[in-house]
Amino acid sequence: MNTDLFIENSFSITPNDILQDRHHGSLKINYWTNDSADLSNVCVSVDGKEPQTLNLDWEDITYGQRAYFQCECGLRVNKIYLPENGKEFKCRKCHKLQYQLTTFNRHTNVGQFLYKQNRLQKLMESREKMGRILYKNNFTKRFERFIGLCQKAGLDDAVKGANTLRELIKG
Repeated sequence: MNTDLFIENSFSITPNDILQDRHHGSLKINYWTNDSADLSNVCVSVDGKEPQTLNLDWEDITYGQRAYFQCECGLRVNKIYLPENGKEFKCRKCHKLQYQLTTFNRHTNVGQFLYKQNRLQKLMESREKMGRILYKNNFTKRFERFIGLCQKAGLDDAVKGANTLRELIKG
């Protein structure tokens, strides 16, 4: 199985990443426009490689505008991807990317095991990236969602520990 074709192994950016000039870990990404008044074409260069021009499509919403990427295939998407060995950003359909969870049958015993292991790994990664869990003596919304996902995954000890902590905080 070629792991280059998984969304989880690909680098992604959104229009907000570009508009807010967010930096992404170990990759050196530069964004620029040739005309500061025209934000429909943005150039991006990853690690000093050949720049790529990305087309932004703007949609009027109730309070302002929202940007989307216009992929070269014609799709309007909120996220574009650069696979590990890829040379340019494209939508997931152009790169033929898929989620790891869609590659096995969850109705078999092995599939159920793989699904549960995948969920556990994702939960561990999300908890690792999570900052604080408390704000004004209450769990943050992000942590509440995490605990709900733990409960769905059958991680009863994590849920029980969070509930015990909640009771200690409340007094």
